Amino acid sequence: MTDRTDFFSQAWYTLARAIAEAGVNADLYKTPETIAKSVNRRVRAELKRLAVLLRRLIFLAALQMELAPLTPRLGSNYYEPKQDDADYRYIFTMVPAPSRPCPHFLKGPVTPPTRGPVPAASLIARWQAMLNTLKYHKRRAKRLARTIQRWQAAGEARPHVPPVPHAHRLPAAIALVSGGLTVQLIDALKDWPSFDTS
Repeated sequence: MTDRTDFFSQAWYTLARAIAEAGVNADLYKTPETIAKSVNRRVRAELKRLAVLLRRLIFLAALQMELAPLTPRLGSNYYEPKQDDADYRYIFTMVPAPSRPCPHFLKGPVTPPTRGPVPAASLIARWQAMLNTLKYHKRRAKRLARTIQRWQAAGEARPHVPPVPHAHRLPAAIALVSGGLTVQLIDALKDWPSFDTS
């Protein structure tokens, strides 16, 4: 896997398979009303780990895209009358209130956590959103490439890419993709100038 296109195709295939299997193993494709609490917790944690890898893969694809330079656009606000002489400045004056104990009437009724199944709608929505992101990953990478181009033009600092925590708990194929993504992202960000704040 020395070629980047080979790494990309292998990483997309591995992530797509892992995301699909995470939902299929929990029978999310049947759109159940409720699922067991332990299944919900396990699938949520798995989708969270896979979402980090999916974001990193789209970020790497966006870094390698060649885009035309941005044409400057003149912004306008149609809801505010134009006043050339006035100097508008927004100042946030509200200071945070000192913390005090919460009044008893704001605490609400004390309810023990419920046992048994939990609603599955939010987990199904998260799984379908990840599948949708996989389907339109080129469009999302292009949009992110434009954002990166604006960041670089504005002189933003280079993003920091730490290794994925607890990679030893991931399956072998996902752990290989995770390590490869970290190395390739660090290599791709070398051209981005880093600004020292000291």
